[in-house]
Amino acid sequence: MPRTRFALLSAVALLLSLSAATAFAAGAHAPATTKAAVAPPIPGVGYDPQVRGLSVSIYQLDTLTSPLQRYSAVFSADPGAVGAHPDPYYLSVSDPLVRAAYELRWGPNTAGTRFKRWIGPGNEARSVLRDALIWFSINRPGDLGGVTAGRNGEPTEVEITDVQALNDAAIWVGYLQGAVVGFSPDRRETINDPNRPSGDGQEPHFFWKITWYYHNTYEAQPPFSPPLPPGVH
Repeated sequence: MPRTRFALLSAVALLLSLSAATAFAAGAHAPATTKAAVAPPIPGVGYDPQVRGLSVSIYQLDTLTSPLQRYSAVFSADPGAVGAHPDPYYLSVSDPLVRAAYELRWGPNTAGTRFKRWIGPGNEARSVLRDALIWFSINRPGDLGGVTAGRNGEPTEVEITDVQALNDAAIWVGYLQGAVVGFSPDRRETINDPNRPSGDGQEPHFFWKITWYYHNTYEAQPPFSPPLPPGVH
């Protein structure tokens, strides 16, 4: 082999070995590009009525004068975790598995087409119960009863319905008195009502059945007195 060709091949081999060594060193010191998998947050706020001492679902069927039905709740049944499309934020009772879990948890005929009223607040107040559970998760998480760590902070349909069906009044009363204007003497609701006495007052709230505090700014005008004729004193 001619000396010139041998020298050229030797130089190429040296460059390749240096490139490989450099690449190895760079790879050894390069930061890891893969990250450890992070578990998604658990739906809900961690409300557990069983730990809070509640276990009986109470409701009426058909009419508001029907006798109350009492049913021992089966907390292992979770209608938000079963069915063709499990969804903790939408309970599709048209799905047989969801309906079965719903009635297993809260009682027979609670998921059908028959009229139903929970012993707790009705569906018109579900948004307030949702806000109450969120408020507890932020301000009094230890009172929710369950595991609150790792939660997404948005109450599930099951958690809200548990408050209704098991009549957990301490949840909505605690929230109203702790956060909502009108339910504490320190946070009176300002009104202007001619049918109530002026100034500070209180009375039972028509819906929540707890004390409602207000400050009435209405002031009755003094009785009208026509002016006296001249010369009459």
